[in-house]
Amino acid sequence: MALKQDRRPQRTCLGCGARDNQEALLRLVAHDDGELQLDRLGKGRGGYLHKARECWNSFLKKKSLYRAFRLEVGREAREKLILTLRDRRWE
Repeated sequence: MALKQDRRPQRTCLGCGARDNQEALLRLVAHDDGELQLDRLGKGRGGYLHKARECWNSFLKKKSLYRAFRLEVGREAREKLILTLRDRRWE
């Protein structure tokens, strides 16, 4: 009898493009007005980011996030989110 593998949901980081366990990533939700918000359990289209500044910088440089959120998210909204992330302490 084969042992069950530990299967955890995998998600792709919008910054670096690497796949990781969902619990290791921050969940972002885009609202209809194009604003981004950190929201672990929020409803709606979401995307994921690692807690690393390198991923945040790559996320800022992306030209289009339409595939992830099904709407265009402007640079201002991304910059505002990154400022929020920098103010928090991530362990």
